[in-house]
Amino acid sequence: MLDRSTSHIVISFPTRVLLEENGIEATGDLSTFPEIGEPAAVANLLNMRRERDKPGMSTTTIIPESVSTSSDGKELRFQLKTEIEVQKPELLMEQYGVSQLFRVTLAKATLRSNDGNLMAVFASALESDFNGPDGAALEESINSL
Repeated sequence: MLDRSTSHIVISFPTRVLLEENGIEATGDLSTFPEIGEPAAVANLLNMRRERDKPGMSTTTIIPESVSTSSDGKELRFQLKTEIEVQKPELLMEQYGVSQLFRVTLAKATLRSNDGNLMAVFASALESDFNGPDGAALEESINSL
């Protein structure tokens, strides 16, 4: 049976920690994402931080065209796509008409607290569910941060 559940993860930590954990000197103005670094690179750092707490290896990739920042630079958005390992692709094809499974994750990070902390939220669902009503619900959830 497919896991049709959605998941949400919220993390908050000092912006300097995100950089220093990755060997990047945290100097200067860190109050906007463009000041921290290239948005795609920051998205990658956030994804690596999220992935390090997961058991096993995953094949999560950032969807490059999804990376964007708000006009004031205080908000970063991006999407991730993770291939889910399937033990019996032939059975999956027979039952659901697909041989691969993917999980789509919407991510939003914000620096709006102005206290040196970064808050990030990740909301995900199976791609088939994301392309249905769950996708709109996840978008609403992300927007509420």
